[in-house]
Amino acid sequence: MTSNSLTEKTSRAAGPRRWMGLGGLALLMLAGATPAQADYCIRLSGGSFSGDIGFFRFKGTRPNAVGTFTSVAGRAAGLSPVFGSAVISDDGTTLEIGATFFIDATQGQMDISFSPPLATNGSGYASYGVYGVNTSVTAKAVRCASEP
Repeated sequence: MTSNSLTEKTSRAAGPRRWMGLGGLALLMLAGATPAQADYCIRLSGGSFSGDIGFFRFKGTRPNAVGTFTSVAGRAAGLSPVFGSAVISDDGTTLEIGATFFIDATQGQMDISFSPPLATNGSGYASYGVYGVNTSVTAKAVRCASEP
């Protein structure tokens, strides 16, 4: 066997491995570029809340254990920040979410409750553009894919 034929066999064997390596690297890059999805979403209705202004995406899981106190963070109306806390009452009957958000540099707050904690529909108070929670709203747990 000549050194030329050995080099030729090595080159042919390295070709598929090189392409598999590049393909794997491309998949890893695509996986890293995929935007993270929030685990649960809530839509508020009433007062100034409708369309994208009433849509909130929260990261993490929706609390459901008795006595749980959890920080919540996510996005409001697309890319605006929302942050606050979620609490399950000591008797396990209610989930209450209190949060502050900023949409287009205008602040707002919400204080909503779901009873029982995993209920789809809830209610509470919220405001957008003025401090305080002075407008009655309804809240609905929705699929995050329905974001406007």
